Amino acid sequence: MKSPRSFTLSLVLVALLGATAHAETKPNVIIIFADDMGYGEIQALNPERSKIPTPSLNKLAEEGMIFTDAHTTSSVCSPSRYGLLTGRYNWRSTLQRGVLQGGDDPLIAADRLTLGKLFQSQGYVTGMFGKWHLNYSYEMPEGAQKLKDKKSGYEPSGYPIGTKIPDGPLTRGFDIFHGFHHAGSMSSIVDGDAIVKEMPVVEVLPEITTAAAGFIDAHAAGAKEGKPFFMYFPLSSPHTPIAPAPEWIGKGLIGEYGDFVAQTDGSVGAVMEALERNGLTKNTIVIFSADNGTSKAANIPALEKQGHYPSANLRGSKADLWDGGHRVPFILRWPEQVKAASKSDQLISLADMMATFAEMLSVELADNTAEDSISFYPILAGKELENPRESVVHHSIDGKFAIRQGDWKLLLAAGSGGWSAPKDPEALADGLPEMQLYDLSKDLGEEQNLVAQNPEKVAGLIKLLETYVAEGRSTPGEAQENDAEVDIWKKRKGGAAKKDRNKDKKNDEKKGKKKDKSED
Repeated sequence: MKSPRSFTLSLVLVALLGATAHAETKPNVIIIFADDMGYGEIQALNPERSKIPTPSLNKLAEEGMIFTDAHTTSSVCSPSRYGLLTGRYNWRSTLQRGVLQGGDDPLIAADRLTLGKLFQSQGYVTGMFGKWHLNYSYEMPEGAQKLKDKKSGYEPSGYPIGTKIPDGPLTRGFDIFHGFHHAGSMSSIVDGDAIVKEMPVVEVLPEITTAAAGFIDAHAAGAKEGKPFFMYFPLSSPHTPIAPAPEWIGKGLIGEYGDFVAQTDGSVGAVMEALERNGLTKNTIVIFSADNGTSKAANIPALEKQGHYPSANLRGSKADLWDGGHRVPFILRWPEQVKAASKSDQLISLADMMATFAEMLSVELADNTAEDSISFYPILAGKELENPRESVVHHSIDGKFAIRQGDWKLLLAAGSGGWSAPKDPEALADGLPEMQLYDLSKDLGEEQNLVAQNPEKVAGLIKLLETYVAEGRSTPGEAQENDAEVDIWKKRKGGAAKKDRNKDKKNDEKKGKKKDKSED
């Protein structure tokens, strides 16, 4: 467990005192965040059972460090992005299950520290290009009306060009934003704080990739003169709609989904090329990861028949509590400091980005920020962690919980907790236990349930989870409040449960789940 943090310095004070002290040595930071891309999609991570060419990501791995045990805070999109940007478990927020649809108050509170705000406080230029999916509001021009017609090949928001976004990424730590809310509205491209154009979905990934590379070009000179940049590049791929650009057709070797993964790799390559041509490769941290595992919309059984296993040797996929839902690719390249072709088996959470970069920048985090973030910064210098992460909490699309401590993982669910079979009702109907316990050191595929043989271990893990919930944090420090009541068993009954089910049904209809039971 991490040693207690000091809370005496504010971000403002650190910004004033430290902004110039490290100006010449601060690295640029880029986080590339794929959408629905399992651990096994990348050849470098799954050499025997990945059949899609990923040369750019393979190169990134050859030149950087692979983390083999990295996890998102949730196995679906909105909540995992909340955890990444805030360093706080998503289930502490008001979003207790499912994903967001846009057109509502932002999930991240206006006064909460985000990665963008952290870097802004240290003199960085911050830019975001791609998918937000954490809610923002729409303010239409006077006299305008919502759009009802939907053209083939488009996924519009329904709001006209000129609609303002008053509480989007620009209010949550980003100087520049060029992107969209979520896949169901990805045709409505927002630049800054307004919808500026509508485009077919097949053009969206090239659009945001060009914008991201252009950001690097535009800020390269400043970065060399002590004005570094932080770029958050949450991709639109390979999430549905699966829409590879014409020039990528056939390049993935195993069909349309393979082509889209190959194009995703190409977007990573475009960022790497932009760094290279601007002479910024050496002192730029590039991180590639994903928000959750591969979606069933990719037709996983058909991929496996062709020898491609998106979850590698892990059980489950997107939405699930099993590791295939939330153990994700995590590759970090920093030539100036990180040894090439290196590997770490240290358990990390993507919520750890905040504490890791705060340590890198010598920022003291306040008590009410990044409550679940633990720094792994020393690993980047090849050093041992004095206070490594020893436990992590997992969360599924249905809001089901799992907790891992060391090699032991407890699922508070009879089934997947998500979309994979058996789902929880099916598992219970088949007489399976209400919980699952696995020893990952011997059973990475989570096949042998040891819950009956280890009652003391089960009780201890439940108590640890209850403590994390009650204290509003899983790191040392003053107890904090969660934003909503947290029910780790998801056994709400009566009107509350009915309200949840009705809300889910309404969202399903809204999202058109007949084509992809996911929309996020």
